[in-house]
Amino acid sequence: MIRLIALDFDGTIAARKQPFDETMIEYVHRWKEKGIETVVASGRPFRSLKRELAPYKDEIVLISNNGNLIRRKNSEETLDRFVFDKDAIRPLTAAIEARGLHPIFHVDSYVKGYDLVTLHEQTEREASYIVFYENMYREMTLDDLLKEDVLAVAGYTTPDVFEGLIEEPVIKEGGLTAHLLKSRDPKLSLFEIIGKGSDKWRGLSTYGKMKGIAPEEMIVVGDDRNDAAMIAHGGVGIAMASAPEDVKKVADSICEETPENYGAFRCVDAIVRKEAEDEH
Repeated sequence: MIRLIALDFDGTIAARKQPFDETMIEYVHRWKEKGIETVVASGRPFRSLKRELAPYKDEIVLISNNGNLIRRKNSEETLDRFVFDKDAIRPLTAAIEARGLHPIFHVDSYVKGYDLVTLHEQTEREASYIVFYENMYREMTLDDLLKEDVLAVAGYTTPDVFEGLIEEPVIKEGGLTAHLLKSRDPKLSLFEIIGKGSDKWRGLSTYGKMKGIAPEEMIVVGDDRNDAAMIAHGGVGIAMASAPEDVKKVADSICEETPENYGAFRCVDAIVRKEAEDEH
């Protein structure tokens, strides 16, 4: 029995600059009437997801920062938080900077009015990333950063440099999770590094346990490498057609419809409807 639907945001719920609209809201309400909860699981910070989901007036749980922060949209109640081991921050920063890269740190400083921390003057690409997140950032020294609660680390690099980076002991032996996300840029891609033992599935499964919902009672949809773990472990894992091939390989099915055509919603709704028909 389906009890929980988990949707990634960018590239799954919505294409670039596509708003969360009435059609999407109608789907979520329809599932809610059937006793099925919808959550959004994204690499975005909580603030950004809250803004995007503003048209949906009901309460909804947002699993942000790649599974490291679970918070209710309206009440802003924090249900779970998973932060970086501070002992890993300094060697990880050194490994990134040794390759000429600039790390961007996602931090849990929502109440203080910022979500990102930088240590360097930004490149044009890094600046565009920060602008995308409403310029809610602070530039700090590494010593000051170590006083923050770090949720994830991001930056831009090429695939070959990334492959070398993830061989660093702090990542490989430290058990950190690292993703190189798909990119429209032929040269640079966004990398994300998450604390030991964490990813979107850790966040989603943690919430499932809170609600008494088993993995096999979940439908999960995503479009990128940071979605792979939850697609693989959910009862029904769906990869969008735009997902990398390695993500599609761990999925139960592929959603061929695009976000612009409400593809994730239509693919999930078909499964929900079939289950209802089978019960009758």
